[in-house]
Amino acid sequence: MFQRVLLILPFLLFTQACMSEKTCSDQDRTCSVQANILSFFTAPEGVYVYSSSARTGNLAVLGSGTLDPSLHTICSQDRPFAPIIDIGCSSVAPLVSSATVSANSLTSLYADIPTTIPVRGPSGTIISDGLTSLFGVDLKTTLANAGISNGSFWSFSDGEGSSAPSVSCNSGDDYTDAYTGAIGNSILTTALSWFASTSDYCNSLHPILCICYRPVATGG
Repeated sequence: MFQRVLLILPFLLFTQACMSEKTCSDQDRTCSVQANILSFFTAPEGVYVYSSSARTGNLAVLGSGTLDPSLHTICSQDRPFAPIIDIGCSSVAPLVSSATVSANSLTSLYADIPTTIPVRGPSGTIISDGLTSLFGVDLKTTLANAGISNGSFWSFSDGEGSSAPSVSCNSGDDYTDAYTGAIGNSILTTALSWFASTSDYCNSLHPILCICYRPVATGG
């Protein structure tokens, strides 16, 4: 621990000097580098939630054309644009249910997700004590208050975070008004409601929720 403190101390001092001289602007790349390094060591531990860009319900359109890899591609593409304070959370996963992986059992596909640390918004606001309680109890604050989303989002799930095939935009293949998809609401906190408040036609535009995390060791 002492060695880690010694390692980051020069960066702390440099960052403080930059800020005190009011030179750490968007154009000041040196300060930006220092801020990124500082963030890597000092950001609070957690699984961070962010939202993607808005899309129609054909979420399986990318990659191989099936829903699970396409959702992962969406989250990977949009991760660099999410204002998350922990730059070290490089692994991503979608908070959307498919026929094979429900949002409440992401570890069946992403075994390296930590499940017992807080779930946070991009700036560190705690939403839930952990992924294991994300759907079972009321959220500690709304997603909107946590800086994630300020509207509805595709979930393709029921209120418990389980797969809901009848409201999945035909498994992510449809972008018309022939099918509907379940959507959640970012201003709700109530368990069984916030993740599946209603449904919408698949030609509507909504983001999806993604998580980023620092992977835990698996397989012993």
